[in-house]
Amino acid sequence: MEIIYGMEKEHQRTWIEGWRAYFLERAYLVKNSFYLEFYVQCIESTNADGYEMLFDTPTAHNYFYNKRHEVDQKVLFLFYKLEGIHHTIRAIKRRKKELDWETMKVFLYEVYNLGDREIEMAEVLYRCDSGSQGQFQEIFIKVTARYLFGDRILDGFSFAFMGNFWYNSYSNFMGSFVGYVPFHVRMNHSLENSLIEI
Repeated sequence: MEIIYGMEKEHQRTWIEGWRAYFLERAYLVKNSFYLEFYVQCIESTNADGYEMLFDTPTAHNYFYNKRHEVDQKVLFLFYKLEGIHHTIRAIKRRKKELDWETMKVFLYEVYNLGDREIEMAEVLYRCDSGSQGQFQEIFIKVTARYLFGDRILDGFSFAFMGNFWYNSYSNFMGSFVGYVPFHVRMNHSLENSLIEI
């Protein structure tokens, strides 16, 4: 069994890197420097999360690790998209004065090549976050399980693990994004470049 999973891991690593390259290529087509940098960092963070969840955290209640034999090329493709949607919505909600959904969703849809059903899902998730953050988190956990693996029911441990995963994933992403260049500096730089182009 371990030999078989060793082969699976090699495939999964190849797929993780392949989708990273695919989405980065799309992100580098974005003309606005802020959104380009936002999604490049988001893609790199997703790449790191993929490795951590599948290979580096083999704990009993790691939902993703426990599903490792079901993780194929399509699941990893959807994982990149899902993390892009999650981090976009969270960023907009936490930076209401600087970001807005109508502008940012254009770049989200382009970078992640979202289909009609995925766009509808993103719109619904964004609207459901207009209430409390807790409601969004709960719904997003359920969406994750169903969207990636078709699971409609999660046990309490898996639910808690995934809630912790998404919280830490966004925190780590944003920490990397603004670690050396503050958020307002990135926004101002992007605005200055837009004015120069005009």
